[in-house]
Amino acid sequence: MEPEMQAFVDSLRHNLTAEDVVNLEACMDCKMCGEACAWYLVTGDEKLHPTYKTGLIRQIYHRYMTVEGRIGGALGLVPTPTVADLREHMQYFWACTACGRCTLACPSGISIRRIVRLARAAYADSGLSLANPTIRSIIENTDRHRHSFGLTMPQVIGRVGLFLRSEDLEVPVDVPGADMLFVCPAAGNTKIPDYGIKLIKILNAAGVSYTISPYVIDTGTEIDHIAVHHNLSKQMLEDWEQEADRLGVKNILLVECGCDTRTLYAEASETLGRPFRYPIVSVDALMLDLIKQGRLPVEKTHLKVTLHDPCYATRLSGLGDLFRELLNLVTDNFIEMTPNREHNYCCNGGAGGMRLPENTATRRKISVLKANQIRATNATYVTSPCVVCTLSLEDTCQTYGLAPQGERMALVLFEVVYAAMEQALAKRGELDRMRIPAELQNRDHEFFVAHSIEGRLSMLMQLPEFPALLDWLEQDDIVRRFSKDHPHVYDLLRAWREVVTAPKQRSITAD
Repeated sequence: MEPEMQAFVDSLRHNLTAEDVVNLEACMDCKMCGEACAWYLVTGDEKLHPTYKTGLIRQIYHRYMTVEGRIGGALGLVPTPTVADLREHMQYFWACTACGRCTLACPSGISIRRIVRLARAAYADSGLSLANPTIRSIIENTDRHRHSFGLTMPQVIGRVGLFLRSEDLEVPVDVPGADMLFVCPAAGNTKIPDYGIKLIKILNAAGVSYTISPYVIDTGTEIDHIAVHHNLSKQMLEDWEQEADRLGVKNILLVECGCDTRTLYAEASETLGRPFRYPIVSVDALMLDLIKQGRLPVEKTHLKVTLHDPCYATRLSGLGDLFRELLNLVTDNFIEMTPNREHNYCCNGGAGGMRLPENTATRRKISVLKANQIRATNATYVTSPCVVCTLSLEDTCQTYGLAPQGERMALVLFEVVYAAMEQALAKRGELDRMRIPAELQNRDHEFFVAHSIEGRLSMLMQLPEFPALLDWLEQDDIVRRFSKDHPHVYDLLRAWREVVTAPKQRSITAD
């Protein structure tokens, strides 16, 4: 057996469960799964049919992992898959979001997404997936920077800090004894950190006890669901636990990412070989509780909104009703799209659909199904409790002309909650509640400097690489987008540069 095939088979053998064996044996090759797969329904491409992927894994299983296959293969009676076959099929295991909709159409209830996940792990363990430059970058960036997009801690903290200080906002950093550890997925702090500060405002206004850590800047979404690199995913989960231990928090705050929901509700136990050691609090469940408790004031908006159910959060984790209850508390004009809940079509962005550039043309083509769903609601906005879903939905809205020119149509769910909260706080004259988090209130100056974003930025300014960070921020597209509504952000950057060039001055706030 070729070395790569041996490693591939060894990976399958290591990760296969008894249920997986049943899945592989139970397939009748009826192809009903294709009737639920958006990628196949729109294109009609047999290589995008779920069975094109599962068929190869079944062949490998029967040939190399069953007695009859080993004997039959030796006699030339059973086909023998090769490494060339693995390479030929590889791209199609990532031309799939592993959304699980295919299982709904399977008469045997086979988890095809589980087989795809096993295959991706085997491609990682055999080294074959490194041939894809995006997957290689996710693995290398996670290993080197603990951030799948390759951002460094100064870049993450520096950019978020820039946005927060531009609005005179604070966030607790490295606060021991806080109730919750807030960790942002890489897609969030890479692609929408400017929108994400609305969530910080919500937590501050509600008086939530939370802290961020400068040492954990990614949740491991992409290493777990795109690369499916179990060793690095395990390290990322252990990093969370160790940081939670160090800070003495009680819970992990799970922000809006469908894949992270599935990881922490289900697949972390498989990766770690044991349950994750900390309770998980979904930010959507938290916001719902805060509203019900009266800690987060809201006034229903008139936003005409439809909801996209993230596959990993609704179909695979059962949170669909929670999202609807939350939406109905913050808007009086919520419209369901059809189909919805577990039957909803995928956004086509998660688990590599959007991240791998070679998928772009096909992803946009098949997203006509999602575009038609949104168009039929006549909604002004589409929202989703998932960062990647929102990014993909916005791309779909722009591609199919649903959004007004130059305007966003897709919102993360916390943005809809924020609109209702801001309206309520403005009526009460309490907008200042959003500025300072509970963990920084009534603290002495020394504590504030040590644990505020302002203090953390002052620390960054002492680093020799800070001028390079300023150069990066001045050229950054996200900063440029933020500046459209906050033009003074560049004044703040200039003030920071003056501080660096004037050693005796240490203020980081623009005059």
